[in-house]
Amino acid sequence: MAKGFGFLVVVMAAMVMAEIVRGDSSEELKVKTVKGNKVCTRGWECSQWSEHCCNQTISDYFQVYQFENLFSKRNSPVAHAVGFWDYHSFITASTPYQPQGFGTSGSKLMGQKETAAFLGHVGSKTSCKCSHGLILNQLTLSDVY
Repeated sequence: MAKGFGFLVVVMAAMVMAEIVRGDSSEELKVKTVKGNKVCTRGWECSQWSEHCCNQTISDYFQVYQFENLFSKRNSPVAHAVGFWDYHSFITASTPYQPQGFGTSGSKLMGQKETAAFLGHVGSKTSCKCSHGLILNQLTLSDVY
């Protein structure tokens, strides 16, 4: 029985290693041509066939640590929206719009500029006098705070 168990452990370890080496197939770029135009899908983040999905997705160039650095005070004691804003929620909310070109049209630099402009706008509309960036979970008039 010990030999059988040892063999099972070796087989399971080999399967896990193969999965790690293979990577996450859900993020795999798939390409096809429709009416002479190249269209792609790229996992869950850009799941509709689109020319924009052939480019990098937002999470390819905008990482968790960057979000945390930009909005480091969003969970501070003065924040009205503690726990409301996070990186994963932003990426998830952007997925319906990435195939349409949000953060995925043009070059990597163009996507970075568009994402930065969007986050800057949202950050400015969810700030208050006591702190800046993603403090509130509703848009407010800037003269109120």
